[in-house]
Amino acid sequence: MNRRRRLYRFSIALIVGGLAAAALSSAPAHADTWRSKSVSDHFTLLYNEGLATDRIGLLHPRGTLSIRPDLWQAGWQHIGDQDIHAGYTYDDYENLSASRKLYTITSPHGVMTKYYHPLEPGEMANNSFVTVDPTGAYLVSGEWFTEQRFIVFANPKGRPAGSTMPILSEIRLDTPLTNVQSCDFMTADRLLCAVDEPVNRVVSVHLSAPVGAASVDGTVEPEFTIPKRSVCRGSYESEGIDYDVSRRILSVAMINPSPCFVGTKVFRYRAN
Repeated sequence: MNRRRRLYRFSIALIVGGLAAAALSSAPAHADTWRSKSVSDHFTLLYNEGLATDRIGLLHPRGTLSIRPDLWQAGWQHIGDQDIHAGYTYDDYENLSASRKLYTITSPHGVMTKYYHPLEPGEMANNSFVTVDPTGAYLVSGEWFTEQRFIVFANPKGRPAGSTMPILSEIRLDTPLTNVQSCDFMTADRLLCAVDEPVNRVVSVHLSAPVGAASVDGTVEPEFTIPKRSVCRGSYESEGIDYDVSRRILSVAMINPSPCFVGTKVFRYRAN
């Protein structure tokens, strides 16, 4: 199939999936916590990994097309869910054949600095998300498959390029989570996470204390199932999540099933 025909079919699938969104009902969120605000359709290769809101409330996506050519050529061909804190953008990359993970911090002026985390014993090479705690002092990151912890780093911002990032502590989950795609801080002691299995859903992780040098416990509580709105039937994939603290807006992305997978929907909720 030539490129023009593929793009044509992808476009038709995206349009059909978008039209169907208005007709299909969504799964209810916690009525006492979240009120549905909007749903929008986007091109998957720009939105299939992450979401983050800047200071003025603009939502920035991450997807396969977000990876810089030099990083792609160096083997960093997966980018996870990112975060924006104090004007700086934090990204996480994985290369499953490498023995380390890559984190980058990009300044408001576009200057990117690379930092590396050498894998520690028992750690998976997957690098699904990075989120910055409200103080800006720490980063939280996730692995993959069945997870019983999230890992915590000291924020390397300001350190020399190429510096290493050892694990500082952990968030120990009371309930294992499978395929956590993304997390974002709602408060200093609460994370909101998008989970893929066994159902596409948003969960809260309530921390016994704010993250820091000492490990903390995380209590998992379900929030809501992410709506499934597409004429295509099959497996959906939950992806990026973002909580805009100042506007109390939660955004979460979901990729449509094949052959509508060219389209990703972003659901937005307002915290009551």
